[in-house]
Amino acid sequence: MKRLSFLCLLFAWSVIAAAQPMIDHIRADIEYLADDAREGRGIGTKGLDDAANYIENQMKDAGLQPAFDGSYFQEFEMGWGFTLGENNFIVYKGDTIDTEHGVMPTGFSAPGEVTGPVIFAGYGIIAPEFEYDDFADVDVKDAIVLCMRKEPGEFDSTSKFDGLNVTAHSALRAKAGNAKLKGAKAMILVDGPIYADTSQTEELVVPSANEAYIDCGIPVLRMTRKAVKKMFPEFELDKLQRSIDSNTQPRSLNVTEDDVTMSTDLSRETVTVKNVAGIIPGGENILVVGAHYDHLGYGQSGSLDEQAHVIHNGADDNASGVAGMLETARVLKQSPVASTVLAVAFTAEETGLGGSSFLVKNFPLDLDKVRMMLNLDMVGRLPANDEFTVLGCKSAEEFKDIVDRAAQGTGLTITCKGDGYGPSDHMNFYLADKPVLFFFTGAHEDYHKSTDDADKINYEGEVKVTNLAINTLREIDAFDHPLTFVKSAEPPEQGGGAFRVYFGSIPDYSQPDTLLGVLLSGAREGGPAATAGIQGGDLLVRMGKVTLNNIYDFVFALRTYAPGDTVEVEYIREDKHEVTHAVLQAPAQKH
Repeated sequence: MKRLSFLCLLFAWSVIAAAQPMIDHIRADIEYLADDAREGRGIGTKGLDDAANYIENQMKDAGLQPAFDGSYFQEFEMGWGFTLGENNFIVYKGDTIDTEHGVMPTGFSAPGEVTGPVIFAGYGIIAPEFEYDDFADVDVKDAIVLCMRKEPGEFDSTSKFDGLNVTAHSALRAKAGNAKLKGAKAMILVDGPIYADTSQTEELVVPSANEAYIDCGIPVLRMTRKAVKKMFPEFELDKLQRSIDSNTQPRSLNVTEDDVTMSTDLSRETVTVKNVAGIIPGGENILVVGAHYDHLGYGQSGSLDEQAHVIHNGADDNASGVAGMLETARVLKQSPVASTVLAVAFTAEETGLGGSSFLVKNFPLDLDKVRMMLNLDMVGRLPANDEFTVLGCKSAEEFKDIVDRAAQGTGLTITCKGDGYGPSDHMNFYLADKPVLFFFTGAHEDYHKSTDDADKINYEGEVKVTNLAINTLREIDAFDHPLTFVKSAEPPEQGGGAFRVYFGSIPDYSQPDTLLGVLLSGAREGGPAATAGIQGGDLLVRMGKVTLNNIYDFVFALRTYAPGDTVEVEYIREDKHEVTHAVLQAPAQKH
């Protein structure tokens, strides 16, 4: 009995000893990648380049071969940020106001100089579901629209604009989209006075250039209330806002009879980014294991932090995934599978899956030989009960049985579900008709905040997830026939703030920002887009009356429709303009 107990204890020690090097490796990787010195691994930062160099060195040390003609780096350019020029001003009757005295372009303003009368259009909102339209009784064609930020009844719990909840109609791009749709040349935005904190000096900050610059198609300036009063002294913004908010009825009117000249001056910038990948040579079949290494820098678009310009270390998102990918590669290099393994760290995931899109289109090996792709994204917060959901299981008929076998001995309780769509890098492989699995330990309160730090990682839990990844790849490698790929036709579930309608197209976020339109990487089978004949590679240029210059125009257009509406869609395929009609569906509801 004592000898049996000793043997059991010896076995337990051996398991702990085997796990300890993995914990040490994973901890070291995460602590480096999620250190403040990496600057949140934001696009355009030195910290992101340092992270790429670190990953390269880890792959070299593990013995992986470079994936790209002797290099571990696959470089490409992407649009990022803008430079603010000198010609940002507004002129009326000889008076000029510039950025030193109360005007500032928005970060989504188109560059240009326009001239026209100024027309006040309330909050700049068109909301048929609330029977409210600031543009109903004014013709703003060829005019400059002046409107307020936010929406009526901001602090009124009985407001028909969803009480105290902010609706999508308050988005500044949505207001600019409405003005553009109605034919306006430009827009001026001002804060309404009745809710303003008069104890604070009203200042307009230079817009953040820490995100992709995609303009809305018309010049857009912000003005301080003081500047508005100085330039248009007869215009009584206070009274108009009180009137609108008192009964939620528009009070749109002409502000000037004479023309105003307005200028915005922004120029697009580009940066060079890079995927990092190494190869473990093997047979002709290829297994891909990947994780994105970029994050939100100092709080670029997508941050949920209340503080501005703070480092977002992204320990879970996604230093944890990179650490899991690297450790998987280390183990498989020491104890290889028969297949060739491509281990890759993607860039530009947070800005729209740009790195994985570029890799799939410029694959360093034979893409036809890829059996599957396993994506590790946020795998560092395994809950205490060791319950773990593997997504993508419906992308191959055999995946559930394979994952169940791989989970044996890991200590994990597995739920295997979901198709291959989703907001992470595996989706670009799924769109290329490859089975995919997505490992994700779940969302948490630190998601996309500056508090996602290395000391909150469950390192023992991540070892379990990493072992599951290793076991899964071994099981697939040993599988004696090709996986049966399954393309889902199910519409996505609708969450909070989602669209009222489902179109079923999948944008290609690697689209060059100089290409006007919405480039598609695919269309979900059975969805309105696919049923209307739209497919991957098509460039959407119009939806109904809305010209589509970019993804924001597309989002704006979708919000104007209801389920069951038939919409005319114009697109370009192989340099030829085509027109089709799609019947929009309602999104599936979450259960």
